[in-house]
This record gives sequence, C-alpha cells and structure tokens, in this order.
Amino acid sequence: MLDGREVDQAELLDVAKDEDRARSLLRALRTLSTGPDPKLREMARGVLRGDLTAEQAFTDPEYTAALFSGADKVRRAGELRSEAEAREAGERFGEWQQARRTEDEREDQGTPPSDTTPRTTPGQQPAAPWRHSGPGEVGGPGTLGVSRPTGPFGHG
Repeated sequence: MLDGREVDQAELLDVAKDEDRARSLLRALRTLSTGPDPKLREMARGVLRGDLTAEQAFTDPEYTAALFSGADKVRRAGELRSEAEAREAGERFGEWQQARRTEDEREDQGTPPSDTTPRTTPGQQPAAPWRHSGPGEVGGPGTLGVSRPTGPFGHG
C-alpha cells in the first residue's frame, strides 16, 4: 500500500464474521487491488489502507455494481464451457483447495512454505485453478466443477 499500512484479518471480522472468512476476504481484497477493473482496484485499495471499511465498500452503489458486473461475466463464462471443461476445472479446483489448506496450516504454524509450495512474489496470489490453461478454455470461480446449476436467483 502507499503508506505501508494494511488492515489485518481482525479488522475485517465485523463483515466476515469468522477468522477463515476474514482471511479469505483479505486475500480477495489483495487480488482485487491489483486486478484489471479500476473501480474494484480503488475499492480494494481503500479497504486495505483503512480509508474505507469493508461494510462501506460493500454497500456503496458504484462498488457493488462493479462486483456484480464481474460476477456476471464469470457466470456467463461458466455457462459457455463444456462438460469436459467443467470436470477438468473441478479437478484443478480440488487440487488448488488442498494446496491452499496446506498453505493456511503453515501460516497458522508460522512455518515457511516448502519447496513444493508454488512461489509467488509479494502481493501476488497463487495461481488459481480457473486460470486459462489452454486455447479456448473458459471458466471462472464460482462455477467450478459443476455444469450450470440453478442458483438461488434462478440463473443456470
């Protein structure tokens, strides 16, 4: 961050409600703070610096619109992929989840990453399973490993 200060997990508990969700929210904010969407970068950086609370960010109409727009793009990409692509993404997601759990356990114990843990530079998130791995592959978080389920809002 510009002044070196960054909120910690405890400061996100009012919105996240528990430690695991707060950790996940902090990771998401870090990812958004370097992402391609300028409105989401602005929002995430403001929360990370402490200039804006997470509750303020998630209730601001402009930031909410940007979040929903991104989620809609992911949903549409998931709808366009084949059953084989969905299965492959589900397998990669399971592997990614296991690696993430291992990383979280190491962080909780204060153990440095092992030689088998993917290396990342400061501020860079580990590669997620929905990253494009080949030509024509479409996918995204929130739609991994399933083929077009009907969601709570009737999408699908």
